[in-house]
Amino acid sequence: MTLVLDTGDVPEDARHDAWTDALSQALVPVKVTPTGPGERPGRIRSVPLGHLRTVSLDGGPQRISRPPSLCRPEPGGRFALGRCLEGEAVFTQAGHTGWPGPDEIVVIDLARPFALHFPQPFRAGLVHLPQRTLSSPRTLQRLAGSTLRPDDGTVTMLGLLLTHVLDGAAQFGPTAAGRLGGHVADLVDAIAFDLDREPASAREHLLSRARDYVDAHLGRPDLGPESVARALRISVRYLHRLFEGEELTITRLIQQRRVEACAQALERHGPFGPTLAELARRHGFSSASHFSRAFRAAYGVTPSEWRGRRAGTPGTPGSDAA
Repeated sequence: MTLVLDTGDVPEDARHDAWTDALSQALVPVKVTPTGPGERPGRIRSVPLGHLRTVSLDGGPQRISRPPSLCRPEPGGRFALGRCLEGEAVFTQAGHTGWPGPDEIVVIDLARPFALHFPQPFRAGLVHLPQRTLSSPRTLQRLAGSTLRPDDGTVTMLGLLLTHVLDGAAQFGPTAAGRLGGHVADLVDAIAFDLDREPASAREHLLSRARDYVDAHLGRPDLGPESVARALRISVRYLHRLFEGEELTITRLIQQRRVEACAQALERHGPFGPTLAELARRHGFSSASHFSRAFRAAYGVTPSEWRGRRAGTPGTPGSDAA
């Protein structure tokens, strides 16, 4: 059954309930929290195409979430592929947080908790279908919560297919509509398979970009796995996976790079350089005492002792204390 709703045609005091009910019918039971002033009108159009269903949304700032209290067991379950076509979106599921661009695709396990936050007016499209259309449960386990980036390959092909499905949902005949779900599921399976066989060169490229980003942003107090993953447009979970088998985790790498940069600054400037508190601040440490502890753990001496050795004079005891 095609579902169409324009809440501009609904009395203002009933818009929220009408919008929530329509989303819950078209997708799964969800909670909607407006995040802007007033209850802006919204439009939703949902069209069934065989096993597949399209959902086109146009609305104001809001958070659409599926909390654990709404995740009731359902036979088979469903999953969705979503795109933010206009505006901005923040997608969270299974420990992943993504900021998908207009050409990127989020993978949502509709049987599990998730949240979609739209901080400004937006237009989005989703396509969802049963999990049983996938060749293996591992596919959704591998991809749920992920943001897929166009790669001139399978993800690009999937994006093109989703665009045509969303734009022309009402134009497909029964035979084509019945086969669309299988085509979409085949591409999703292929993406999961390709990711599991990701070539070392692609992994090394991402690792190199992560290290370069860390080196360029050592002074940012918020530098951490979340900000690095956001810059690389990957999930935090995938970032940690990249560093599995490396000598240092991403968190340890950030601290090591900061300490090394501080040691180099102490060597360059000797006793005429910035105070230890200023040096700590410039390199993203929360305090001089935090900096001193990290430095001693790395080099076995305090920053002031290191400065004194490099300057040829003894360090002043306690001068690095916070």
